[in-house]
Amino acid sequence: MKAFIFHCWGGDGRSCWSGWLHDELRVSGFEVLSPDFPDTENPTLETWLATARRLVPRFKPEDEWILVSHSLGGPAILRLLESFEKGEKAKAVILVAGFAKDLGIPQIRGFVEKEFDWEKIGRGADRFIVINSDNDQFIPLEEGRRMAKMLGKKCEFLIEPGAGHINEGAGFTKYPRLLDLIRKLG
Repeated sequence: MKAFIFHCWGGDGRSCWSGWLHDELRVSGFEVLSPDFPDTENPTLETWLATARRLVPRFKPEDEWILVSHSLGGPAILRLLESFEKGEKAKAVILVAGFAKDLGIPQIRGFVEKEFDWEKIGRGADRFIVINSDNDQFIPLEEGRRMAKMLGKKCEFLIEPGAGHINEGAGFTKYPRLLDLIRKLG
């Protein structure tokens, strides 16, 4: 199995729990990509998607890709799924502290300003898991619920109680629950 981790705005491939998850998955036998996406302070959707496609030109179902995101990585993955061509599919998508609406932050508006094609996104993976906290200072819990509803029956919605933005600032340098979820997908 293969995993592709999309980091948050202002982060990198090792920030928050991403580096820890990368290392743990490799030990478990996964092939793992956790790149530093360009211009992380002033990101553009186009450069992030170009980076993803440079690393993986085609997401073949037999490769059993698990796409994992934190925060801004969520809408980036949703846009990547919108770009999937016939024959491309991920095994699973896990969106941690993800969102799919304008949060009022100009630097990241380009990721969410266009409506999402939820039907096409839903066809891009066999399973979805949305994880949000009940006290995230940036993303309301209801946004996670809304995304899970838009993703339909293939989506499981999980609440991480009292976990803030599920990042380093909230004490998340390791994320065992996420690792367990990914291992169970295998």
